[in-house]
Amino acid sequence: MKNQLFNDNTMKLGVMAFNCSHGSTVTMADGVWPMTWSDNATLARMVDNSGMEVLLPVGRWKGYGGDTNFNNRTFESFTWASGISAITEHCTVFATVHAPLIHPVAAAKMAATIDHISNGRFAINLVAGWFKNEFQMFNSLWREHDQRYEYASEWIELVKRLWIETKEFDFQGHFFEGKALWSEPKPLQQPRLPIMNAGSSTQGQIFSAKHADMNFVMLRQKDDTSDIKQINNLKVLASDLGRSSQCWIHAYVVCRDTEKEAKDYLHHYVVEKGDDVAVKNMLDIFGLQSKTLEPAVLDDFKYHFKAGHGGYPLVGTPEQIVSDIEKLSQMGVDGILLSWVDYLQEAQQWIDEVMPLLVQAGLRQPFIPS
Repeated sequence: MKNQLFNDNTMKLGVMAFNCSHGSTVTMADGVWPMTWSDNATLARMVDNSGMEVLLPVGRWKGYGGDTNFNNRTFESFTWASGISAITEHCTVFATVHAPLIHPVAAAKMAATIDHISNGRFAINLVAGWFKNEFQMFNSLWREHDQRYEYASEWIELVKRLWIETKEFDFQGHFFEGKALWSEPKPLQQPRLPIMNAGSSTQGQIFSAKHADMNFVMLRQKDDTSDIKQINNLKVLASDLGRSSQCWIHAYVVCRDTEKEAKDYLHHYVVEKGDDVAVKNMLDIFGLQSKTLEPAVLDDFKYHFKAGHGGYPLVGTPEQIVSDIEKLSQMGVDGILLSWVDYLQEAQQWIDEVMPLLVQAGLRQPFIPS
């Protein structure tokens, strides 16, 4: 079957981070995502039946402290993807992979296995690795920023070879070496599985342009001009290498009958109930270790990190949200990964009230579940 990442919808959609406690919201508000397998399965089926394209887990091994200890309970993403693939039929199911924590021979085999379970619907969100506290749990070497991408480049090149080579081969690289390397079965998707990457630094953008089909962008939200420049730069980098790359973003959603209700609830869970300690810890780690955001904007992003892990705000009535999505599409965004405080209730509202308006706006085609 055709991987839905490459369908004809102008604005593709997915749901992210529901394999983690609290999802993407760093808050102590009532109704925050408790993260059980039963709820994961219910949400995955709901999204799958809606026609959205993507189910994406976060790769997390340790929480961020504070009153919430945000994301301290998580389902590991490969085994999560295997389970989710078995109970869905339409969506592309991702695993988020920290390259330095999983050997490429093991990763190639696990990915191919899930591609068979999903009938060709699996994809990889490849992370070069930046959370030093997690690396210490594995006694794994934490590399400086630019060297992480050198490592990740060799990692993915080896994985790609394991997916396509039909004979055993020796490998001698800077980071990896092996004799008579081999992996079967091959993935159903050939010559390789789709790859997403969230590289935002200069080195990260170059890596993403070279290796990824989808660049997961954190918009700076200073103004539309700067965001458009960021998106265009990523697409031009890929084009100059003879490749095309979709631009995906994360958006946190607060949809209500009136704009006031939406903004009041956003204020409640972010300002009144937000976990400031956990967010400070996140930004200390994120800013110093990932280099995704420059220091000048880190303070401004405290609000967005509490609201939805630094995502783009989609806040208001269904009509206002669709208008914002139309603007994002015009800016060059190809796909949006969504999160909410209460995933089950609010995702159903999204499906019932927002999705039909997106079809009316010409951003998506009507969907009939198989």
